[in-house]
Amino acid sequence: MAGGIRKRAMIYLWRAQQSGAIISITLLGTLTAASLYTQFLREWTDNYGLPDSWVLGGVLVTMAIIFAGVFGVGFMFDRMKFWREQNIVAIERNPYGSYKVTAKEIQWIRLWSAAVRAGDASPESRAIVEKFEKWIERSMAEDALLKAEVEAIDRWISAGDESVKRIVEDDL
Repeated sequence: MAGGIRKRAMIYLWRAQQSGAIISITLLGTLTAASLYTQFLREWTDNYGLPDSWVLGGVLVTMAIIFAGVFGVGFMFDRMKFWREQNIVAIERNPYGSYKVTAKEIQWIRLWSAAVRAGDASPESRAIVEKFEKWIERSMAEDALLKAEVEAIDRWISAGDESVKRIVEDDL
């Protein structure tokens, strides 16, 4: 359970980092809104139903609305896959990107290897499959986290719909 909270917090932190410039502007905007609030917004919003003497409460509500708007934009960008290009650049600049594999890539390699083995594979194809299998074996032996992720995917695939949520929560 704590891992699920940690993962969710990391997602929101990542979104905040990706929209850092927007948040910086938003912070300045909230400070400006705080000064505007005391002059204009308090009367316009009727201090959000708070007593007139609670100016700070109204300012905090205004700031929360602005921050919720920024995180809402970040959430929409995440759902609409606007961060995709940045992810590609991050992978291309990764010094380990040339030989490190991910759990998802391992699943694709396994699928491809099974397809080659199922057919009438030539000696060259079998040699390539063996090379890929050694690559996977070495990668999983050197990286315990990768091995755990591959095992979690295998459990997730075989568990079916009922156990998916439990497996994901247990692994995180």
